[in-house]
Amino acid sequence: MDHPPQASPVSQAHSTYTYGQDDGDLAARARELGLERRAATLEARGARLYGGTLKSTRLRLAVLASFDPDLEEEDWPASSRPALDRAPSWLAEVEERREARQSGFTLRQAFLATVKSAVGPAVLYMPRGFEEGGLAFSLGMLLFSFGLFGLGATRLLECWAIHGRSYSGLMGKAFGNKGVYVCRITIVLQQCGICLTYIIFIATNGRELWAYWTGAYPTLATCCALQLLVLVPLSWIRDMQTFATTNLVANALILYSLIVLAYHATTTIVNSPPASLESLPLFNRDSFYLFVGTSAFVYEGSAALVVPLQAATKRGERADFPKMYVRTCAGIIGMYICFGALNWIAYGKSTQVVLTLNLPRGPWKASVQLAYTLAVVFTFPLQLYPAVQILKSVGRKLKRLSLRRTGYVAIDEGTPPPPPVETETDTDADTPTRASKPPRPRTSKLEGNAARTCVVGVLVALAVDEVRRLDKIVALIGGFLGIPLAFVYPLAVHLRLVPHASPAARTLNVGAMVVGVVLGVACSTVTVLTWNRS
Repeated sequence: MDHPPQASPVSQAHSTYTYGQDDGDLAARARELGLERRAATLEARGARLYGGTLKSTRLRLAVLASFDPDLEEEDWPASSRPALDRAPSWLAEVEERREARQSGFTLRQAFLATVKSAVGPAVLYMPRGFEEGGLAFSLGMLLFSFGLFGLGATRLLECWAIHGRSYSGLMGKAFGNKGVYVCRITIVLQQCGICLTYIIFIATNGRELWAYWTGAYPTLATCCALQLLVLVPLSWIRDMQTFATTNLVANALILYSLIVLAYHATTTIVNSPPASLESLPLFNRDSFYLFVGTSAFVYEGSAALVVPLQAATKRGERADFPKMYVRTCAGIIGMYICFGALNWIAYGKSTQVVLTLNLPRGPWKASVQLAYTLAVVFTFPLQLYPAVQILKSVGRKLKRLSLRRTGYVAIDEGTPPPPPVETETDTDADTPTRASKPPRPRTSKLEGNAARTCVVGVLVALAVDEVRRLDKIVALIGGFLGIPLAFVYPLAVHLRLVPHASPAARTLNVGAMVVGVVLGVACSTVTVLTWNRS
């Protein structure tokens, strides 16, 4: 028998609405409308992001902002992902528009973002590194480390092309939760270590600037401690796009400083040529081990950004991204070699760890030190951000675990609750709340700011204690953290997740992994054992 047409649930809602009378259709549509509005907002935000004049700078910041472990695949198993009972009607249209527009960044923008993320204060450590390793060893080590880095980056991108996960997500798929934890711990320690070198770098240049302006030399410990007044408020900023303009300014300041440093080194060689290049050693057996770690440190965490950069590139150009990325890194290493050798030839054994100290006292030196100091200050919150995001995720998980243990009882939503049992001790305080799962814990801004302040405070305290061992810190970070993250983990992931790779590729992976492990262990061990040696 034909039934008369009925009004839709939405039209029924104009009269009295009783929950459940439409089998939840109205609630489902309301949820669709909310999601559709959010999608439109995100699309508009993406249009503003991609249409600005600072595209490559914003790309780097967007990549940094993608470090949200709570949204990664290993934290959201398929069985626990929230899903609608039916697919939203607007979802297909949104996806079609997104695919037609091919939202993303061009290879040119990705190239600029790669350069901006890789070139920082580490380039100033190169001349001293040539003195530590010797000309022949330093050249060979830089080229060899680039070979390992390029191999690891391409292997990691191959895994991403197949499985489409983040770096820690790939580690999780290959090695389970232990792989995720190892990867995240390494990233946190490396980013914090890089920020530690930034604090010492700022203190060293700030002390010289203060002496130039006032004639008084404050202690390096004081210069480190005073940075709390600036670095702590900067670490409180959540939106990375806030730093779009300052990051562009920082890149311009770094470029200016490198040009001045290279020009002064060239004029020094021309006006006062070294007596003999033979006086510059080819191999320095007393400190060559330090350059092993320095050669891995020069990438300044780029290994953790290669996957997000690939994912942010336009779909039609992603196939060319690995080749472009490797060539760009090769050009950066070539620039490092030329810059390091040029300044080492100019200053010889008097080359300082922080190269700006080799400039003669005067306005040019002060301008370079001020420019590079401001650039590092603007870059500090960007380097700290991935570590803060991972630490925030750990804090949320600990809160969730405490809620499960103390305040919530897991139930089956299909079964009615058991009847209450009256006891003498039953109170509202000690009766747990019944729920299918505890609510997602949220971190207040006050808690987040306090945690960020503690992280920066610990880094400043370490800088005060180790301010005169910058070369050792750089070597240890590169050997103990940089080598595994860039040279070892990607190859191990490729061996697990690409089982059908050719025997030659698998053999190359194993050999490079063994070499990376040996280099990392040897460099880290010798650096720690000689920590107090001047």
